[in-house]
Amino acid sequence: MSSMLRRATSTYAVAVTRPFVRGRDPHRKLLRRDRVDWCSDALDVLVHAGQQVCLGETLVRRYAPAYLASSSRRAGSPPLPGSGPSKAVLEIYRSEHAEVRYCTDSGVTRCGSLALEIDQEQDAEKSGTSSSGTSKSAVELRVCFGSEELRFSAVDTASGRSARTTVHFACQ
Repeated sequence: MSSMLRRATSTYAVAVTRPFVRGRDPHRKLLRRDRVDWCSDALDVLVHAGQQVCLGETLVRRYAPAYLASSSRRAGSPPLPGSGPSKAVLEIYRSEHAEVRYCTDSGVTRCGSLALEIDQEQDAEKSGTSSSGTSKSAVELRVCFGSEELRFSAVDTASGRSARTTVHFACQ
């Protein structure tokens, strides 16, 4: 069984937008949208450097898209109502440091991404919301730890659309 365990030499994480915590998050990370304070560039760590992982283990996370980026707009700009197909983008980062908080931290580099095509109108119909309402769409991320790679797959729970990518997994 011990041959099935490996120790990660790098930290791997996904960039997320989460609630802003005053006194903990730097003010430059503050993003105010619809009277709510959000923290941009935060990382949701999937595995820490030095952590043991079991080969073949699958980690599942669920994310609510903070925004949908139109394929013709820069990521991060809010979508226009009724603007048709958009993308939910998950950016994957790595670092040799075990403790990282933001994708802009020193030593943190982008190593991959997943983009899911999402039709806002279709998702609104399936989730029972109007195009002006809030969709209950979520993205389910699955990460499988292989001996030499991390296999990422993401599924839009509203439409069933999926995307996949592989990232070289540094481990001992």
